[in-house]
Amino acid sequence: MKKTVVPEAAPHVEKAAISSDETIDLRGKKCPMTFVYTKLALEKLQAQQVLEVILDYAPSFTNIPRSLLLQQLGEVVKEQEETPGEKILWIRKG
Repeated sequence: MKKTVVPEAAPHVEKAAISSDETIDLRGKKCPMTFVYTKLALEKLQAQQVLEVILDYAPSFTNIPRSLLLQQLGEVVKEQEETPGEKILWIRKG
């Protein structure tokens, strides 16, 4: 299922749509499971594909991007706060 999002101000993408190849909804999940589920979903993707991750656990907003970099699994190409306390990350697999 592909979903296209037009970013408002993405640092790595200028006015181009970000299309996700897979989406996981991790609302209600807490660390470290948010990263575990993210990592498992990324393992199913090919290099350069994009995973959309929906989160509502604030520590995950920083833990997931940091862990991705440390383990060299990919990078967050866009993040967006949907509602207070809820964030969506678009991660491109490395």
